[in-house]
Amino acid sequence: MAKKIKGPQMILANRLDDGRVVFFTKDGGWNSDTVFAAYGEGETLEALLVEADKSAANNLIVGTELIGATIDGDQAYPSHIKHIMQAKGPSVRADLGYQVSADWERR
Repeated sequence: MAKKIKGPQMILANRLDDGRVVFFTKDGGWNSDTVFAAYGEGETLEALLVEADKSAANNLIVGTELIGATIDGDQAYPSHIKHIMQAKGPSVRADLGYQVSADWERR
C-alpha cells in the first residue's frame, strides 16, 4: 500500500507527444519547469486534480501523480529524489536529452 503524502503536494504527469515529465501549472496548463507548478493541500489540491484530469481525458498527458512538494517562497519543488531526477530528464548522455532541440519547450 502506498504511503499517504502529508503536507503540500504538486501534480506530475508525462506529456504524451514527447514523454517529458511536466507539472500542472497555476494557470491550468502543463510545464516542465517547476517554477510554474501549482501546489496545494486539501480542497485546493482536489480542485487542481480535477482540472489536471481534464488534460488526461483530452489525451494531452498520461500518468497523473500527486507528489510531495517542498515550498520555497511561492514556488514548489519536488521533495523526493525520484521526482527531482524525473524533472531533470535523461541523464545517460547529455547529447540525447531535451536540450538537443532548441524548440522542445514550445511543442
